[in-house]
Amino acid sequence: MRADYINPVLYSVMETLNRITHHKPHPGRIKLKKHELAQGAVTGLVNMQINNHVGSLALSFSRDLILHIASELSHHQVRHIDNTVLNVAGRLTYLVCSEARQYMQDKEAHFMLTAPQVFQGFRQRIHHASHDPKLMMQFETPAGICFSEFSIAGLGEIQQGVRLQ
Repeated sequence: MRADYINPVLYSVMETLNRITHHKPHPGRIKLKKHELAQGAVTGLVNMQINNHVGSLALSFSRDLILHIASELSHHQVRHIDNTVLNVAGRLTYLVCSEARQYMQDKEAHFMLTAPQVFQGFRQRIHHASHDPKLMMQFETPAGICFSEFSIAGLGEIQQGVRLQ
């Protein structure tokens, strides 16, 4: 996969989590995901097109993290996953994708996003836009864990050049 598409998304995940949770997230190691099951309690999925490549980003939030984020955004304690919390997960996933554009080297890249799909439940099947390999990285915060996974169609070697600083 191309690092010039993946790295901007990973940077955007970190910055978004940092801004909302007020803590710098600790990224895990990037790895190849070998199954299609969500790792969190709530997952947002956005399909994207970058120039001539089709891909998708899924963000799966632990229950504690998504409730913390929903509480931060609504300015009151959220204790249960409801439609508002699901909406927050979708908006965050879309926000991460749209903000990734600022980190792209090619500022003129043609960049389109779909509306987010959101679902609840640990180990739900995630249907990415591409059947190509998926990369996964987890981000740990004091409030919980966010699992990010990224897939983009037909692009070279899997992990070459991908990094997170």
